[in-house]
Amino acid sequence: MSGGRCSITDYDNQSLSDKLMDGGLGYGSVCFPQEMGKYILLIIFPPLYVLIQQWNSGFDRIDRILVNFLLTSFFYFPGLLHALSLLKCGPMASPNNKNVNPDQCKK
Repeated sequence: MSGGRCSITDYDNQSLSDKLMDGGLGYGSVCFPQEMGKYILLIIFPPLYVLIQQWNSGFDRIDRILVNFLLTSFFYFPGLLHALSLLKCGPMASPNNKNVNPDQCKK
């Protein structure tokens, strides 16, 4: 994936093993969004996602890491919901996105 778009593979000029390695027998390549790794991390271990998010923002709200760790220790789902709420208020909360109000995320 380059520049936000999937690259197109010419399957006619590939061997059988290359076709299998590049996404199947003529079914096309698999293209994942750039944020997919963060989403998987959020599902597997929410406190690590919150830690990385705070690292990227310069640790402006360290309490979010502690709160998420405590919530995750209470049977995982409260921490997952907390991390999902931070995801909504994360990179999508920009002035260009009309679905998320950035002022709601500053509480």
